[in-house]
Parts: sequence; C-alpha cells; structure tokens
Amino acid sequence: MRPGRSAGAARLSALAGRPVSWLRQVHGETVVVVDGAGAVEGGEGDALVTSSPDAVLAVLVADCAPIALASSEGVVAAVHAGWSGLVAGVVDRAVDAMRDLGASGIEAALGPCIHPGCYEFAAADLDRAAAALGPSVRGETTAGAPALDLPAGVRAALARAGAELVWEAGTCTACAAGTHYSHRARRDPERQAMLVWKHA
Repeated sequence: MRPGRSAGAARLSALAGRPVSWLRQVHGETVVVVDGAGAVEGGEGDALVTSSPDAVLAVLVADCAPIALASSEGVVAAVHAGWSGLVAGVVDRAVDAMRDLGASGIEAALGPCIHPGCYEFAAADLDRAAAALGPSVRGETTAGAPALDLPAGVRAALARAGAELVWEAGTCTACAAGTHYSHRARRDPERQAMLVWKHA
C-alpha cells in the first residue's frame, strides 16, 4: 500500500489541480460515499468511501488517527478516527460501506497520531474505550498517568471490522514538534491532511 519515495512523489504530482472531497469532521461514525471528483465539499462526517477512479478523498488530523483503506477491487476510504469515533464504530462503518461497493479483502495504513505517552485520559472515558475496543487501549503517559493508546484502538477496530493493517507510521504527533501538528500538546491551529485515491 505504501509506495517508495520517488513513486509516491510522482503519484502525488499527478493530483495537481484535481478536486478533493473533504468533510467537516465531528468525531462520530458517519460515512459519506463519494460518487466522483470533488463530489463532497464540507458535508458532516468522519469517513469518505469511493469506488470512483476520479475521486480524491481527504481527512484532516492533528492528533486523531488518519486511516487509509484500500481493496484490490479499487474501493478506497479515508477515515478520521479520534477516540470517540473509534468507540462509535467509524472504522466498522467505513469497512461496511466499502463492502457495499464491492470490496472484499481490505488493507489499512495508519498515519501519525498521538501515542499513549502523551495522551493522559480520564478514567471514565478510558473505561468506556476499553469496554468498546478491549484492554489493549489502556496505556500510561511518560509520567505514569492513565492514558489512551490510540494506535492500539485503531488496530483493535480494524481487526474487529476484518481489515488488515499493513503499514503504520509509528509517529506520535505530540512528540514531533516541527514535523507534525498537535492540538493537544501545542494547541496548533494547523492540521495534517491525508489524501487517498485510486491510482490507475
């Protein structure tokens, strides 16, 4: 799923001038199906799914998890997954929508997001996340406080939905000042964008 550096740059340059579909993200479970290039601009939701070869999908993040999904049938998805969206089932809904469009085996890539060492979490919310996603989401901050392990939550949600995680960035946005934005650590107003499209 992850191209080499030169191949990735060539593919990205091919996107110049193409309209991008994006959402007003609300940390929920709503999935929007995109029928063509630029067909969705600012609708409410947290995942975009398409089988259109012309569509480019985008989600914006600054600690939440950006997840790219793809199938050999050419169905792709872009998912914005914060903890509440994971608990609500946004990954499951996105995978279901892909299967409705004809996808079978689905692979996933997880981009940079906040990691447990930097993500202190309230006990009640942590209990809720663990009840929905399993005990692997329980972690500790570098100071020893209870924390949410967001990457573990994504892995659990993907496994539950029947999608295979084939690549993971392994980067904590809160730790990566200068290369990634973090709302929680630095109150950065900017966001990273993850783009997903079917490459011919």
